[in-house]
Order: sequence, then structure tokens, then C-alpha cells
Amino acid sequence: MKFKKFAFLLLSITFCLSCQETKKEDLDQLNGYWEIKKVKQKNGKETVFKFNETVDFIEFENNKGIRTKVKPSLQGDFKATKDAESFTITKENDQWIFHYKTAMDEWQETLLRLDEDEFQVQNDREIIYTYQRFNGYLDGTK
Repeated sequence: MKFKKFAFLLLSITFCLSCQETKKEDLDQLNGYWEIKKVKQKNGKETVFKFNETVDFIEFENNKGIRTKVKPSLQGDFKATKDAESFTITKENDQWIFHYKTAMDEWQETLLRLDEDEFQVQNDREIIYTYQRFNGYLDGTK
């Protein structure tokens, strides 16, 4: 019985140490081009995207930002679409919350994870979106 308690305690400590809280200054990593890597539904079903015709360009500063859909070309340039969403980010209960607002809708997403190459958000319907940094179609250029 003592071994089970010790193993549980060790596992809990390891898990807590591996969790890194996203700090306010880390949010600057959102700037740039991002593509959806996968979507996980509430029922556990995952959809993996191998190719995206559009990617998201995020401009973020001082807890405010804009996410614009752009179409990359094989030459390495981008053509902006008319799809743009303003957002703010606030910290609520130790979580960063994206607050989106367009002329047609308002919604929120919770930031689950963020690093320089990937981030993950969950919406109110418990759908998890995993984004990876977009590095171009052919040669990895941005």
C-alpha cells in the first residue's frame, strides 16, 4: 500500500513539474503565421490536417490582437482574405482566455498550451484546436 502512495506522489510531482504556466510575456509567441494541425472533438474523434489552403496570421500586442486568414502561395507570399477577427486575451482563474468578437458573433477559447512552434486552444464546445507554426509549403521559409 505504501508503494502505491509513493508512486502516486512521485507521478503527481513529475506531472506538476512538467506543466509550464504560460506567462504574459510568452503570449508574444502568438505573432506570426499558424496552421491548424489537428482538431479533437469532445467525443475524442481527431481530424489531422496534412495540408491547409489558408493559414492564420496573428498580430498580437498589449493583450489585443487580430487573426486574419491568409492564402499562402508557392512563391512564399500571402494573399489576405476578408476573414479577420479581433480578440483580447485576459487571465481568468490562472488561464488565458481569448475573447473574439466579429460583426456576426462572439466566442471564447481557452489557451491550453503555447510554445514557439505550437499552441492549443479549447472552445466552449470542448473542441481542441492544435496549431503549428506555418513554415511555407516547399522549403520551410516563412
